[in-house]
Amino acid sequence: MTEVQAGLRIARQSQANVAEAVVLDVGHGNCAILRDGDTCAVIDARSGTLLLSELHRMGIRRIEHVVLSHSDEDHIQGALQLLPHHSFSIGKVWANSDSAKESDLWDELLVLVDHLDSIGRLEAEIGISTAQRDRLGFGRVGITVLHPTPYQIGHGPGKAKGARPRFTTNGLSVVLKVSIDAEPILLLPGDIDSKGMESMLQRFPDIPVHTVVYPHHGGGNGGGSHAGFVKAIGRASNPEMVVFSMGRDRFKNPIPEVVAAFGQEFPLTRIACTQLSAHCHSGDLPIATRDYLGVRAAAGLADGKCCAGTLTITVTEGRVEVQPEPGPHHDWIRGNVRAPMCAGIIQLPGQRQSPDAV
Repeated sequence: MTEVQAGLRIARQSQANVAEAVVLDVGHGNCAILRDGDTCAVIDARSGTLLLSELHRMGIRRIEHVVLSHSDEDHIQGALQLLPHHSFSIGKVWANSDSAKESDLWDELLVLVDHLDSIGRLEAEIGISTAQRDRLGFGRVGITVLHPTPYQIGHGPGKAKGARPRFTTNGLSVVLKVSIDAEPILLLPGDIDSKGMESMLQRFPDIPVHTVVYPHHGGGNGGGSHAGFVKAIGRASNPEMVVFSMGRDRFKNPIPEVVAAFGQEFPLTRIACTQLSAHCHSGDLPIATRDYLGVRAAAGLADGKCCAGTLTITVTEGRVEVQPEPGPHHDWIRGNVRAPMCAGIIQLPGQRQSPDAV
């Protein structure tokens, strides 16, 4: 065996032992990869080419689950490239029906899923709710469905009628709690709105996790105050980190009131935006090298839009670790960003704030 062959073998073995959650910088949208070795689950898919390149780099061969939280374009577009790709074997595609979403993209995706199911390339599961509970887990990765309920999915999105409460497409977003080696690391709430959040927290008032990907990219919550929504999700999850998966060029997320509410209510929580918000730095982008970024694919890399970029969460001997690390990341922010919204929010890893302290 040559040195090169030996190196490749070691690399494959080390990859096979990796369990991690990857929150991709896809610009405005959501996409996460939950991985154990060469097997993974993909949660939402905004960018087809970016997702595919990262899956190839990771050495993924098997995708147990593709979960589409709801039918919005910025959560499903990449699935059109992923699902028919011959590099991967795919177990199940999970989605909920949505007659209120009349977009051509949603219809095109449903036609594709129906076809791939009919020829045996994958299994389509139209109906994901709390009835699945923990059945989506695999290997060292645990996945628990927290929202919506079978009753809510049975009625589907629409307007309230009589005594039966109805939810919007966003309100019925699938919410997943993710663990690695039984350590709760990640909450993926799609674009859940205030009504959906209220319903979920009535059933699961205590869902502590290390990291929350904030709903709707840090935008509006569909009703109610920003501070109230932040307080509700923060008290339930008590996160060490909140991620805003957002694009610099669309909608100017996250909303300053949302970031300010975290600073006020949960000052020990690290704020991480995948791309540099226009609220923090308008005009020309900083030219300083972002040495803290790793090798992960990120939509903002090529044109310098990354802030935290793509984030990776792992568990080592019961300790949760995040890349990029908070220290180098925030050193770059302090030296290069004109008016960072996260300024004043301390970023000391490993110090959780008790919900009772706020």
